Amino acid sequence: MRSPEDGLNTEIIIILIFCKTAKEQGWQYTKRLLPPFVIPYCVICREPVMAYIRQYPDGAIHSAIASPMMGTIDIRTIRRHVRLAMHLIKDASLQLWEFLSGLSGYASVPAHRPGASPLESLDKGAQDMDRAATRVQGCSAETIPVLVYVHALNVYTRARNPIVPVPTLVLRATFFHDTS
Repeated sequence: MRSPEDGLNTEIIIILIFCKTAKEQGWQYTKRLLPPFVIPYCVICREPVMAYIRQYPDGAIHSAIASPMMGTIDIRTIRRHVRLAMHLIKDASLQLWEFLSGLSGYASVPAHRPGASPLESLDKGAQDMDRAATRVQGCSAETIPVLVYVHALNVYTRARNPIVPVPTLVLRATFFHDTS
């Protein structure tokens, strides 16, 4: 991963699951478990990109600010990551609110505030999701950072084959931390 502090790449450990039986049968036999801050096939972390979008929710590119945050000097790379993140934020917000609107007893569709950014909508949706999960579980539930929603959608859209959600933990079935 690229360190924004010094611009150098640092190594991280990616967990790889290998299934001998699946390989013998000709199926997908490896699965990598990426943490939410990892952008697949990229050295730039998702966290500084999200931090930049929090500062500039309109998507304006200020290379003097974005370059040290993301650890890159290439304006095309900055632009690509900001565009992708903004697209994922919009889609994650929409998917989350669609999911929540189907839980009539646990959540409701929020009143849209004119001028609200997609990231604000996703933040609000994540808060409502945490409240709904707490009600379903009957106790406090672990808070899911907005970064995880964006990561989950990115994993889902990049998957070559359909991802099968885990049938347990009904509200949490939309979140998985692996890449296929």
